[in-house]
Amino acid sequence: MTSWRTAGLGLLLLAGSVMAVLAAPPEPPGFRLNGDPVRGRAEYMQRCALCHGETGNGRGKLAASLNPKPVDFTTPGMLAKRSDWELYVVVRDGGPAIGLSPKMLPWGKVMTDQQIRDAAAYVRSLAK
Repeated sequence: MTSWRTAGLGLLLLAGSVMAVLAAPPEPPGFRLNGDPVRGRAEYMQRCALCHGETGNGRGKLAASLNPKPVDFTTPGMLAKRSDWELYVVVRDGGPAIGLSPKMLPWGKVMTDQQIRDAAAYVRSLAK
C-alpha cells in the first residue's frame, strides 16, 4: 500500500511540474530585455531587496521568514540557466509563472514594461 502512495505522490509532483512549465507564456522569438540596469537598481531596491537583499545575495530583511529562501543572484551560474524571457516573466507574473516559489510576487500590475525590463537587467548584472 505504501508503494502505491509513493507512486501517487510522485505522479502528483510530476504533474505539478509539468503544469508549471506549461503555464509559462511562450518566449517570443529573439526576445531581449533591452533594460537599463542602472535604472533597474532603483526598482530592485524598492521592490526586491527586502527579500533578495540589497546585494542580491538572498539575505534580505524578510529572507529568514520565507520558505523557500529567496534566490541568491550572486551565485556563479545561477542566472546563466535562465533566459532573458524567464527573468522578465518572473518579475512581471511572479514565481509560479515559471515554476518557482509562490512567495515571489508578480509586479506586472504596478510596474511598466520598461521598469520590468530594467529591474530584470539589474538582476542579471548581479551575477557578473
